Amino acid sequence: MIYFEHEVLTFGTSNAKEMKKMADTLTEWGAAGYEVVSVVSTSMNGSHVTAFLKREVLVDNKDEGKAA
Repeated sequence: MIYFEHEVLTFGTSNAKEMKKMADTLTEWGAAGYEVVSVVSTSMNGSHVTAFLKREVLVDNKDEGKAA
């Protein structure tokens, strides 16, 4: 059965260095099979964003991955 793993990452966006770090980090997570589902601003001035990622995982045990 297919389930999803999720990750939440927060990044600064105030300057080019922070934006480059965000791009590099998301590229690394993408290489690990994650895809960005959404990106939202998490500060009033837009200086931080939070990215929500997911990837499919195969679970052999039918009880694995079920919500409590």
